[in-house]
Order: sequence, then structure tokens, then C-alpha cells
Amino acid sequence: MIVPIALVLLLVFYFLFPLLDGIVLGVVFAYVGRPIQKLFGDRRRLGSLVATIIIILPVALIVTLGTVEIVSQLNWVVTHQSLILNKVSVFIRDVEIPSAIYDELAGTIYDDLTGSLKTVIEVLAGIVANVPVFGYGMSIVLMSLNFVASIFVCYFLLLDGGRLVRGCSFVIPPEMMGIFTRYCERVDNIFSGIFIGSIYTALLSGIISVVVFYAFGIPKPFALASFVFIAGMVPVLTAWLVIVPIALYRYFTMGLFDALFFFSVASVLIYLPSELIIRPYLVSTRSTMHPLLVMLSFVGGALVAGIGGFFLAPALMGMVVGAYQIRKENLEHGEDDEG
Repeated sequence: MIVPIALVLLLVFYFLFPLLDGIVLGVVFAYVGRPIQKLFGDRRRLGSLVATIIIILPVALIVTLGTVEIVSQLNWVVTHQSLILNKVSVFIRDVEIPSAIYDELAGTIYDDLTGSLKTVIEVLAGIVANVPVFGYGMSIVLMSLNFVASIFVCYFLLLDGGRLVRGCSFVIPPEMMGIFTRYCERVDNIFSGIFIGSIYTALLSGIISVVVFYAFGIPKPFALASFVFIAGMVPVLTAWLVIVPIALYRYFTMGLFDALFFFSVASVLIYLPSELIIRPYLVSTRSTMHPLLVMLSFVGGALVAGIGGFFLAPALMGMVVGAYQIRKENLEHGEDDEG
């Protein structure tokens, strides 16, 4: 019976592979929404529905609006090449450089910068022009299907996830049930620490960043907030990846005081609550996985398999770490018994 069952499972995986991103996202959303669902007690259906909405809605708004703003900005760059080059030339002329150095190097610096910028814009325009419309449309459709699938996966895992785990336990031999239970609990804690800490931190950073960017009049706030959200999900890669470049931009356009004021306010409101309070508390109380492994798993998974790999690689690493920890504890316990 093993061979037919394995073939059937491979066939099922083959048919579900296009929706792998949605399934992985649904599992992550379910982990993130589980603390909210538990607040409703026995009203599991209502709790599952509310938790799914609370988790997915802000993520969808930040990512969708950010993507729209990024696409519109790319189109503007492609269609306003001369205006961008003129602004670069004005900026270079306004930079205070000693006259002796300026007379010798200004022309070379200007030519190099404007030439490089023009090349980048031309390459970007060529890429945009050569994007196959049909393939681009199919990618959007597939992404939409995966997002819809993640909503249903999240809801039904919140509703019946415990029953699914109990069903899988029936295939475990009775003598292995104890270690299997310990392994599931350990991996569950690792997953909770990784995903709950990452998503809650990123959501809080993204929502606050929208308000801060709007308050300072920064263009494309949702596009920048989406970058803050993505950076906030990866340990070490924090909101400062977005805050620092914006502060430098404001330094060159508005002066030192405005740049320092923005950096201080953004750091206090965006960085400190999420990175120094929420993430350390959630990760330290739930996950025993080293932050370096989490960071490498997130980045490596995204480079290899996109959105699905971004979350799947840390999960696989968590399973390996959980097995190692359980094995280590068993060996230590056996040594204690012998002593």
C-alpha cells in the first residue's frame, strides 16, 4: 500500500503546486491569527473568521496599495527621463564644492552621473516595454488565486487545525507517540515565534509608517510602507533600511534639522515599539531558534522560491532545529538516568 499512496500524494502535490504560495501563506496567517481566535473561546467559527479578517486585511491593503504606487512611480520614471536628468544636473550644480576642485571634476562627475542614470532609465524602459502582456496577466491571475487560497487555508486551519493534527497522529506507532507529541509542540512553538513575531512586528511597523510618512508629506507612503513591512518580517533587516534613505533625502532637500527630526520621530514611532518590544518578547517566549538562522532562511527562501520560499524555508529550518533540540534533550535525559 505504501507505493500507491506515495504516488497519489505525489500526484496531489503536482496539482496543488501552482497554489503552493497560497497554501504556505495560509499556514502562516493561521499561526498569526491563532492568538486572536483563542480569545473567542468556544465560538470557533466566529473567532476563525474575525482572526482571518484582522490578519489578512491590513496585509492586503499595505501590499496592494504599495504595489500600485510602485508601478505608477516606475511608469513616471520611464516617461519623464529628461525631467529627471535636469533635476540631477541642478542638484549637482547646487552642491557646494571648492572652485578649484569643481572646475577640474564637475564636468566629469556630471557626465558620469547623468550618463549612468540615463542608461539605467533606458534599461528600465526596455524591460517595461518587453514585458509580455499575456504572461504578466497570467502572473497577476495566479497571484490573485494564491491570495484567495491563503484566505480559505487560514480560515479552515484556524477552525479545524487541531483536528487535522489529531488525524495525522493516528499513523504514528504507539511507542513513538510521546516523542511525536513533544516534537510537534516544540516545532509549533518555533513556528509561532518565527511567524507571530515577524508578522506582528511587520504589521505594526507598516501601519505606523503610513501615518508617519503622511504626516511628513513624503510621496508614495504606501509604497514605502510596503518596504517597511517586508523589511520588518526579517530579523536584522529592520525599518531603518527605509528610514535612513528617507532621512538622507530630506537632508539634501530640506536641511539637517528636518532630516534629524524625521529620523528621530520615525525611529521612536516605527522602530522602537516593534523591534525593541514586540519582536524580542514574542520570539524569546516562543521560539528557541537563533535569529541568524531565521534571517538566512527568510532571505535564501525568497531568492530560491519567491513568496512561498520566503516562509517555507524558515519553517523547514524550524523543523530541523526542533528535531535537533528533542534529540539533544533525549540524550541529556538518558545521561541523567544513567548517572
